Amino acid sequence: MKKSVSQGGTHHHQNISTQTTISTSGYVELIAYAALFLTLVTSIFVVNIFLSRQSNDDAAQVYCATRQQRAWQKAQKNLSQTHIACYTQLPIDSTVREYAAAIRGFDRLNDILKVGGRLMLDEDSVQIAPVVETQALSALQRLENLWAPARKDLLTLAASATVADTALLERSLEYTVRRDDAILDASENLIVTLQRTSNERIGQLQTIQVVALVLSLMVFAAMAIRLAVSLRRRDSVIRRNTEEILQQRNQLATEKERVEHLLDDLKNTQSQLIQSEKMASLGQMVAGIAHEVNTPLGFVMNNISIVERNHGILAAALADYRSLDNMLRTGALESLESMLESIAEQMERIEEFELVARTQSTLAESTIGLERIQELITNLKNFSRLDEADVKSVNINDNIDSALMIAANIVKYKADVMKDYAPNLVAECYPAQLNQVFLNLITNAAQAIKERGVIAIKTVTDQSDAVIKISDTGSGIAPENLKKIFEPFFTTKPVGQGTGLGLSIVYKIIERHNGNIDVESVVGSGTTFTIRIPLRQPRKDKSLVSGNGSTAIYNIHG
Repeated sequence: MKKSVSQGGTHHHQNISTQTTISTSGYVELIAYAALFLTLVTSIFVVNIFLSRQSNDDAAQVYCATRQQRAWQKAQKNLSQTHIACYTQLPIDSTVREYAAAIRGFDRLNDILKVGGRLMLDEDSVQIAPVVETQALSALQRLENLWAPARKDLLTLAASATVADTALLERSLEYTVRRDDAILDASENLIVTLQRTSNERIGQLQTIQVVALVLSLMVFAAMAIRLAVSLRRRDSVIRRNTEEILQQRNQLATEKERVEHLLDDLKNTQSQLIQSEKMASLGQMVAGIAHEVNTPLGFVMNNISIVERNHGILAAALADYRSLDNMLRTGALESLESMLESIAEQMERIEEFELVARTQSTLAESTIGLERIQELITNLKNFSRLDEADVKSVNINDNIDSALMIAANIVKYKADVMKDYAPNLVAECYPAQLNQVFLNLITNAAQAIKERGVIAIKTVTDQSDAVIKISDTGSGIAPENLKKIFEPFFTTKPVGQGTGLGLSIVYKIIERHNGNIDVESVVGSGTTFTIRIPLRQPRKDKSLVSGNGSTAIYNIHG
């Protein structure tokens, strides 16, 4: 007899050691997967930051090219006015100065686009990165080739305070008139090329974001598979321990205390497995939320870059209006005509591109995206209800909608949801736990549907009870499995895809709510779960507080 006890104890300690080793190994791998997932998520944010910076650089280059185009137009116009003034004996000092400023600005902006530099914008300065893309460099080189033959003459003319060399003036004017359209076309081509290059870069970076997100989802899938394998190993350990306990209870009545201790160990292990199931649900929930948030976040980020570009154009127009206002107030009207023409040209461009309306439309789209993200966060908060551990009166319909929102990433690819809610169905419950019930049943319904199907959710009030029915058009449950579905660790899913704890947790939660759950299933047609809980929990029932004294009832219908 003593020899038998010793052998049983040795086997028991070996099982505990094996279980501890498996648990430690599982947690190490889980931490490694989590670290890899966080790295991928961080990379997505880094790519977003890089995208924002690249968009700013592209917008600055487009702005610089636009100012260069305007500088050429202004120089050509002032040169024509100077030529006319020379032959009509009109004052030419102001037109010569404006021409000199414009042609030097054109030349400096051309250099900034080639090698980079800082560009003054009102009282601030903007750093312009050099053009490096092949197509943009080709467009810039074409513009420089058109400008180079007369560059020396035009800058020499700009360096003189008065126009003493009329031959130089004639050559310069002839060149600007002859090459004006070509230079403006080259400048416009440069602007379009820079904008196209910016859009292509944004597309490439967004592709990188999608790849990183897919990799993160693959990491989550690998983590779920690893957890399932670990749980199956633990199941094996538990089964061996249970057999040992039964043998020792029949053979060793004097070892009662030790047997009770082993049972306590098994309960603790079961609690850990249930917690692991909750963590798996949390991983699924986080993946769904990340997928739903990424889409509106992506186009909001893109819209912000467009608004920043439009803001620069409108800010430039506003600056010219301020200059015009100052000119009118001070009476310095020498360049009033040129200023008015410049402003008119700006307004034509703004109206031609419908800049204000497009900016308003872009902001409206961004607001819709942010409202979508806010709705997701609100539903996530309503679903968790971590601060509501006590019994509270809640709207059951709202809780179901929150669970549907959390499970949307799974449901939307598998089924259409049909809802038939009783209006204002309010019941007393533990909100966070009841949300877990709805999430588990909705997720199971979606997974049971092989092709596109329907998930129907109906709520009614039946006397003093709230009744919730969740039906699917999935594959159904075989009659021999119906009686086992609420048993811990029982699952009909393939190896590595289920822990067998989801419906067991559902059963315990309904039990705590003094309710019952009814199952009807037909193989090939679908399954219906019917939950019934009291609208008001019994005030004198201490079991509602402890969670140990009430009993849930479940009925099985094949």
